[in-house]
Amino acid sequence: MRLIKRSFRLARSILASNFRRLDFPYQITFAVTYKCNSRCKTCNIWKKAPQNELTASEISQFFQKSNRFAYVDLTGGEVSLRPDFVEIVGTILDHCKNLRVLHFATNGLHTNKIVNCVESIMKMNPPKLIITVSLDGDKELNDSIRGIPGAWEQQVATFKALRVIPGVQVVLGMTLSRYNFDKFETAFQSVKKEYGRLTYKDFHLNIAHSSGHYYDNEDLAVDEMLVDTVVEQVKKYMKARGVPLSPVAFLEREYLKRVELYLRTGKTPLRCHALRSCCFVNSLGDVFPCGMYDIVVGNLRDYGYDLAKIWQSEFCRKVQGEIWNFNCPQCWTPCQAYQAILGNILRREFPVTADGIKRLDRKVGAKQ
Repeated sequence: MRLIKRSFRLARSILASNFRRLDFPYQITFAVTYKCNSRCKTCNIWKKAPQNELTASEISQFFQKSNRFAYVDLTGGEVSLRPDFVEIVGTILDHCKNLRVLHFATNGLHTNKIVNCVESIMKMNPPKLIITVSLDGDKELNDSIRGIPGAWEQQVATFKALRVIPGVQVVLGMTLSRYNFDKFETAFQSVKKEYGRLTYKDFHLNIAHSSGHYYDNEDLAVDEMLVDTVVEQVKKYMKARGVPLSPVAFLEREYLKRVELYLRTGKTPLRCHALRSCCFVNSLGDVFPCGMYDIVVGNLRDYGYDLAKIWQSEFCRKVQGEIWNFNCPQCWTPCQAYQAILGNILRREFPVTADGIKRLDRKVGAKQ
């Protein structure tokens, strides 16, 4: 009954987001730390020296006052490097009574630590826990991109160990970049040799982006010369996955269907829901529209850890209006794409075409 109520509340928020800006976001991506033990070529988070990150006590205050999330996505850095990570998850589960989905990503390098964390979390009875273990290719390519010898073996070991924990949904996450843009099948087959039950639905595929405030990387967007190959890879992957039979599989397919349009136009395929139904918060308490847009709409410490005050501010509303009208860096990452897909299901408009952004009638297109 509890899950039914939470599912209904999430569905109600999704439905409302098709017609208006929500009074409070139903989804948050929260980078709990920038500490990282990988040395990836595609991301420079590991080069940061994080200071003054939110303490467990501050995070507890945040989720006590900002507790209406239905979907919480925890990221880093590497989340398991926070010694209080399980405590943070417990805080979220205690206070977010509407929570339906909890997701976090891990680089998988510390298998025992990660498994112990997940086993402790499962004792708290989370409504739905999804974990993504990052992987960038076969053993040689993955370790080259990750910058850690032996990383692939640890990542696969972590994936296999998490798969045996009851109630946990575990996938492998691969980001296509200039380093591995044509290597998905090679990566898949390399893992399948170690884990024979692997299916294409056990992989999550997305495309590389650059971000000043989050990844702190240089321009890593897929080079125009590689677009055709990436599109071909994505189409083959979609075909291999087959018909989506779950809400998550549906979202992944809808995301992948629009990758080509994004790569060829450079425009977000649907009206973005950043600051309309979702947002991004970093480990210092800075609130951003998303992981790609380098503009701070407020800091939790300055607002008594009450996200609603930032969310309802005039500046936040202004930035959301700009994003809604495509006046932002433009991206197509799952963290925001899923909310855009869900929030545009009932909107009978297709603002982006192969020729760019369609000029819509103001009564339809500009209406929020």
